[in-house]
Amino acid sequence: MNVEIPDRAPARQTETSHTVEYEDYDSTSGSYDDTRVPVGLPIILDYLASTPTGLSEQTVLDAGCGTGSCLSELRRRIGKLHGRELNAGMQQVAKKRFADDPSVQIEQGSITELPFADETFDGIICNQVLRHLDPGESDDANSAGFPNVRRFFREAFRVLRPHGVLVINTSSHQQLRDGFWWAALIPAAIDRMLPRFPSINRLENIFQQTGFVGFETAVPLEEVLQGEQYLDPAGPLSAAWRAGDSTWSLTTEEELAHALDNVTSRLEDGSMAAFLEEREQRRAKIGQTTFLAARKR
Repeated sequence: MNVEIPDRAPARQTETSHTVEYEDYDSTSGSYDDTRVPVGLPIILDYLASTPTGLSEQTVLDAGCGTGSCLSELRRRIGKLHGRELNAGMQQVAKKRFADDPSVQIEQGSITELPFADETFDGIICNQVLRHLDPGESDDANSAGFPNVRRFFREAFRVLRPHGVLVINTSSHQQLRDGFWWAALIPAAIDRMLPRFPSINRLENIFQQTGFVGFETAVPLEEVLQGEQYLDPAGPLSAAWRAGDSTWSLTTEEELAHALDNVTSRLEDGSMAAFLEEREQRRAKIGQTTFLAARKR
């Protein structure tokens, strides 16, 4: 089977936003929701409900809101919502989604520079966004310093009200390797992605160093980021399916071709079912994502 391999563009740093662009979200924004769903909504609501203000009276920021899919679910419960998204394509999709809902405000901009007054929000959520912040230079032999993650945490702390909560959704390094069945098809891309993700321990330290208290974690074992499309054994053969996770954008042309040949061969020889089962057994133990939360004093 001959599969056309798209050109690969190098990652591009955006200095003013402190991000590194390695996925063309302007192109994928229109179909992004087809293969990406919000996860852990009960967990998010539980964390938000732990603050002194009732949910219906809260003002909450989704930092890096993407197409607004999480906001769409939360608006049934939260009084006032703000979404901030750097990518123009994603922001336009979100803005159109809430064009007739005055309770949801969408704006374009970086999450490392929040244009809000001190103590504006009761809660801030940030779902699978930290990977897009430039990790900076390595500060030891094994890990990056993540200055821009720290910058975001400081801004979040500033704009949160006393006892407000910051909720982060990310993936541990083990989850990146074994929480996604297709990760075994592109191990080199996974290795490139890992340094973009602060470890869970590193994030706990950043919470504490910023001044947050009451650190907690939760793992939604049953939920997957790609929703019903996730277990499609032929999914990787579709560019739209691959667009559901930016890790695929880190493959070289040769690596992508090898991965697609691997999928095609397994589908043809009947070994895909066993491969999927083994990979899913790993995911069932660790999940795909981890929620972290802590509160401002």
